[in-house]
Amino acid sequence: MASSQMRSLPHRLGRGAWRLEAKATAWILLVLTLLGLLGWLCLTQASQVSTARYRLWEKETGKARLQRQNAELLAEIAEMLSVARLETKARDAGYTFAEGPRYLYVLDYPTDSASRGGLAAVARPVEGTVVSLEEHEDKSLSVTRWWKKVISQFTAWAGAQP
Repeated sequence: MASSQMRSLPHRLGRGAWRLEAKATAWILLVLTLLGLLGWLCLTQASQVSTARYRLWEKETGKARLQRQNAELLAEIAEMLSVARLETKARDAGYTFAEGPRYLYVLDYPTDSASRGGLAAVARPVEGTVVSLEEHEDKSLSVTRWWKKVISQFTAWAGAQP
């Protein structure tokens, strides 16, 4: 019996060692699989970041290109619209050069009497001459009356009830 036990002893030792090696191999494979998965996730993330950066770079390059084109087009427009061409377009549209100031006569408009020593001149556009000189004693009341009159005329024109 001792000899039969001795023969089976190396066989049992071999089985136990194999089981230990199988567990170690399984753990090593599990660790390698996890490391591979972690590496794959890192590479995927890095790939997405680099793709996003490349797209952003493309957009910035396109923006700079469009800004350059816009500046070139503005320069071309400025060259095409010389002062002489603008002048002819304005004349064709009915504009003329200003020959001098034209005054608009506004009934009961209080003027700045302090700057003219209490006297104010009111000119009519048709005649172009000074019509009258008035002395305003109470400027603040006349401005208030005039402003109320302007507001009432505007509300009447707009059709609103005051």
